Amino acid sequence: MKLKSFVVTGAILIAGMSSIKAQDKYDLAVVSYQYDTPKPHIVFSINGDKFETQDVEKDELQGKVWGISMNPIIKRVNKMQNEGWEVVGGLEYSYNVSTGVTQMYYNLKKKR
Repeated sequence: MKLKSFVVTGAILIAGMSSIKAQDKYDLAVVSYQYDTPKPHIVFSINGDKFETQDVEKDELQGKVWGISMNPIIKRVNKMQNEGWEVVGGLEYSYNVSTGVTQMYYNLKKKR
């Protein structure tokens, strides 16, 4: 009887430990390319705490018209991947009718 309760207790502990591991914490980020504004830019937000805007210069577009080249956002996301971030949402498109701003964005996460 003691052996049976020991085995059951061990199984419960193992199950509990595996559920704790499943609750990993992640930093979350959104990287956006807003190109139909007066000055196109990359915007990123991390955990709702850090927000930064970086202007996109015309030479980064390699002669392409604003918005046709996705290189600026892809380069920023690649840089973040090299820093340990993982892409969890692919390139998505959003257009705000009231502001007339189009944006392309990626969602990323990084284990804390």
